Amino acid sequence: MACYSKHRFAKTCAFATICFVALLLSFRLLPSASADPNCLRIALPEIDISQQKLDLYQQVMRNAGLCVYPQAMPQIRALSALRSGRIDGVFAAREDLPRLVNMPMVPGDVLLGTLAGYLIVREGPVESVADLSDQILGVPLGATWCTKLVDDYDNVVKVPRGTKMLQQMLAEGRIDAMLADAYSLGLSGGVPAGYKAVTVAEFEVHSWLKAEFADLKPQFDQGTSDYLSALQN
Repeated sequence: MACYSKHRFAKTCAFATICFVALLLSFRLLPSASADPNCLRIALPEIDISQQKLDLYQQVMRNAGLCVYPQAMPQIRALSALRSGRIDGVFAAREDLPRLVNMPMVPGDVLLGTLAGYLIVREGPVESVADLSDQILGVPLGATWCTKLVDDYDNVVKVPRGTKMLQQMLAEGRIDAMLADAYSLGLSGGVPAGYKAVTVAEFEVHSWLKAEFADLKPQFDQGTSDYLSALQN
């Protein structure tokens, strides 16, 4: 009986040791940023992002001296995450970001690009949203650059899956016109035959951090610049 008890005790100890080691390994296998409270949580646009790009962004920021945990999310969720404190910055946003999230934000000095906002409409006399009458206008759900443009227009449909879905709805006749930024329009195949792109907005795009992290901006800018360069290579 004593032998049996010792054997059972030994098995219990071995099992406990294995569990403890497995727990330690599981923490080591987690992304280092998620285990480090000093890492900046940065949202990257969900459109045209991949795990490879997220890893690249994390690496160039690390090389610049910053621990960053990048997360892919749509713009509307990034705004909500900023307000609730779940993220600390965004890779790409226009100058109205502080107003949209109602908190102090600092823009990076690296210009990501100047984007045009387009009204995609059938070729003809329409040259602005104000020229539309009862046409159904499709806009990407969560897009902020076009908010003021559609404030006074009633016949608006907001689409959750962005420009590609809007183009499909346009082809199927479910909408008559759509709004899209130049970057998203390029990704989705450009202006459809029989339609034209009317420029209705222009805006600069920068990376942003919450104001409390303003002292990290030099490293943040360096990482942003290196990331853009790496994407071009």
